[in-house]
Amino acid sequence: MIIAGTVILYNPEEEMLTNLRSYYPRLAHLYIFDNSAVESTHIKEWATSKPNVSYYFSGENEGISIRLNQAAKQAKEAGYEWLLTMDQDSYFEQAELENYLYLLANASNKVKVAMYGIEYEHKATEALVPDNEGATIDYVITSGSMLNLHLFDKVGGFDEALFIDEVDLEYCYRAISKGYEIRKFRTVFFQHSLGKVAPFRSLKSLKITPRTLHSPLRVYYMIRNYLFVAKLYPNQFHASAKERRAALLNRIKNNLLYGEERMKVVKYIFRACIDFKLNKMGKKA
Repeated sequence: MIIAGTVILYNPEEEMLTNLRSYYPRLAHLYIFDNSAVESTHIKEWATSKPNVSYYFSGENEGISIRLNQAAKQAKEAGYEWLLTMDQDSYFEQAELENYLYLLANASNKVKVAMYGIEYEHKATEALVPDNEGATIDYVITSGSMLNLHLFDKVGGFDEALFIDEVDLEYCYRAISKGYEIRKFRTVFFQHSLGKVAPFRSLKSLKITPRTLHSPLRVYYMIRNYLFVAKLYPNQFHASAKERRAALLNRIKNNLLYGEERMKVVKYIFRACIDFKLNKMGKKA
């Protein structure tokens, strides 16, 4: 197999380069898209020193879907078969990446799998029986996933109306609706951050527990795009839809109870609902 990779940056810290180095050596080519307002010079310097790394910067935050489509198009035109999609704060331990590549190479049904994903919340225990073909599921997250470039145009690419959030999920739902599969290798694990995690005292139990917080703008995209995807697929994927709704409500609760910009979060919640009703999608103006 010929595997390329892509990572989308947004104001990355210098140590993020270590994350890229955890998977770069196993890729035929790495496409780096920098969505920062100012070039990430440390990343650019590293990228330009490598013959098989491309670095792109426009000075604008182009979101996730546009950049993923650009990476997939370039990788497909270059003759690559699979595209590893990564977030800037995600990385692999070497043994986990080698296991991932081995499972992908030896999977017998991969021609009909639009995307493979892996675990990031719970590392598999030794008692877990390996599933060499991967478990069939409704969706995987973008980071850590392998995108089948042979099926990319048939699925239709990532929906650029979503900009960020729900981008990966909507692609998976659409792929399944067109007769393809989404699978997860549950015995492969990688490090992935879901947001800013900090300890807070629970208002209910008074115990100190970690809570994940997001900016008010990110909450806006989460809500607006959740409503958009729910409208697109009203009678499908009931199990994952219920899970996603619970996760979204939990994120809203955490930001309202423990965040520092509560009133702005409230404002953006209403704005998200209004923009959804008005079909105002894409990047928030």
